Amino acid sequence: MRCYFMRDGHIGAVEVLAAGNDDQAIAAAKALFDGQYAKSFEGFEIWDRSRFVHRYPSNDNGKTGGGRKRGKSS
Repeated sequence: MRCYFMRDGHIGAVEVLAAGNDDQAIAAAKALFDGQYAKSFEGFEIWDRSRFVHRYPSNDNGKTGGGRKRGKSS
């Protein structure tokens, strides 16, 4: 799985997570964010290939917060 650290709606950094399941990936990403990325980034998204796994913060206010700039537009 990959963790994309977001700044101003764009990917600013990427970490590959060696996690066995979604819960482990979320815990690993949160630890990375709290430990070294929180000062420079607004949050993160975890993806398992094309499957969305988790967004932090969750943006329950309806804003997307982390506009995904991935892949080719068709």
